[in-house]
Amino acid sequence: MSKLGVVIKRAVFLFIVTAAAFAFSIKDSTSQEKPIQGSESLMDIPISPIEQAEKDGTVLHMSLKEITKLALQNNLDIAISDTNEEIYQQRIIQAHGPYDPSITLTLGARSTTQPNTNQTNISSQGSSNNTKLDTWNFQFTKNLPTGGGIVASLNSNRSDTNQTFALFSPQYNTTSSFQLTQPLLRNRSMDQTRGTIRIANLDLKINDSQFRQSITSTIATIQGVYWDLVSAIRNYNIQRDSVKLAQITVEQNREKVRIGVLAPIEITVAQADVANRMVSLVTAKQSIKAAENNLRSTVSGDRKSDIWQKMIVPTDSAEYTEFKVDFEKAIDTALKNRPELEQYSLQLQENQINNQVDRNMKKWQLDAVGSFGTVGVAGPQTISPITGQPVIDPSLVGSAGTAYQTLFTKGFKNWFVGFNIQIPLKNRNVEAQLAQLDIQKRQFLMNRKKEEQVISVQIRNAFDDLESNKQKVDAAKVARQLAEVQLDAENKRFRAGTTQNFILLQRQQDLSTAQSAELQALVAYKKSIIALEQNMYTLLESSDFEIAGSGIKNLQLK
Repeated sequence: MSKLGVVIKRAVFLFIVTAAAFAFSIKDSTSQEKPIQGSESLMDIPISPIEQAEKDGTVLHMSLKEITKLALQNNLDIAISDTNEEIYQQRIIQAHGPYDPSITLTLGARSTTQPNTNQTNISSQGSSNNTKLDTWNFQFTKNLPTGGGIVASLNSNRSDTNQTFALFSPQYNTTSSFQLTQPLLRNRSMDQTRGTIRIANLDLKINDSQFRQSITSTIATIQGVYWDLVSAIRNYNIQRDSVKLAQITVEQNREKVRIGVLAPIEITVAQADVANRMVSLVTAKQSIKAAENNLRSTVSGDRKSDIWQKMIVPTDSAEYTEFKVDFEKAIDTALKNRPELEQYSLQLQENQINNQVDRNMKKWQLDAVGSFGTVGVAGPQTISPITGQPVIDPSLVGSAGTAYQTLFTKGFKNWFVGFNIQIPLKNRNVEAQLAQLDIQKRQFLMNRKKEEQVISVQIRNAFDDLESNKQKVDAAKVARQLAEVQLDAENKRFRAGTTQNFILLQRQQDLSTAQSAELQALVAYKKSIIALEQNMYTLLESSDFEIAGSGIKNLQLK
């Protein structure tokens, strides 16, 4: 056989084997695709969590303001902080305690027996001197806000004695006195009590500042979680739309395979892409549940509350609204409003009060003192054994009632006007305290300066984040629009048969990715606005909330 015949024979054999292999592959591919040719092979898109909740009647539509107010009213950390105001108010009341008046009553009886040792107090009978004394005393005391004080007293007693020279037995004695003390140097304008009261009021203001700071931080957290839920729901819809697009492509591929313009394997490729997108859809659904649980936990710590049984559906959407603020104005606003700086100012005031109290202790003590009192006495009539005549004024004859009467009618008066002077020669304790207060003041000023620098950096970073996220929103919007145009063009080419199936699927995926990127950029921009307002300390006002005093119970929508 010639060489040409051998070549021809080999070529024919190779053609037959190749044709048989091609026919077998077509048959095998057709047999593999056959079970998934019907529309029943498409994966069903599950009902969305919101649709399921609407079907079950467990939807809870809430705006950002509504969820924020509800969270503030139910938040346990805020409730605990709110009780601090009551503590500081009670401390103010406690600081006024030294000005509370007091009444002292003294009731008692005494009996003494002594031997007769002196002719002047010898007893009229027996060898001992016996005296019995019953007392009932009253005293009123009150400190004055001027640093002084008043003491008023009324003392009474009844005495029985067997002394020979006693004119009355029993004898009723009464005395009244009123004393006023007023500092002229030390404690005149400042003392420990007044200093404590002023500091207690400043502590209440500091607590109020810290309370509002805590509320602002809580609002920022709540709103951030709220936008996370908005993002999760919107991302679920994006993934769901992506699955729908892929399912449409599967149907289109089936039609093209049916008319013979597309290989059957492309149906499998499209179905695999649907399955992958279903995985993303399930992940997106899981993200909704996680974001919703985070939001619930910020609203209520009670797992039995109604909000844990319902689906929270935000009514605010992540639409782009430009937030305009001047950088220098933002810094000025922060330095004016930030509670940390306010608290340093209040602490400096407390330092100054303590300084005044200690310097007051270095002054001379010069107190003006005045007192006035009267005396009353009464008893039975006594007749002189020598003259047989009464030995006392008849007007003094009587019992306790007569003694009280003579207290104001007989002119038995006593008074005193003078000064108490105390000159401190040295007080190292006070001098050391003043030195410590001066060091503390310098520390406060340095820490305040440091805090101002920190705030300026925070504003700068928040401002830069805001600008960067704004640019990301603009870029993501353009990317999404271009992805829509590319997908539309690819659909037209695919229907015309001028492009491949995997390119169309890729364009669909690109659109889904662009939509998600735009959504993330919008949410990031919303959060950057929250962060900037939190750093400027304007978040409470911009959220349309106001608090009367520092109590969360007084939270109101403007």
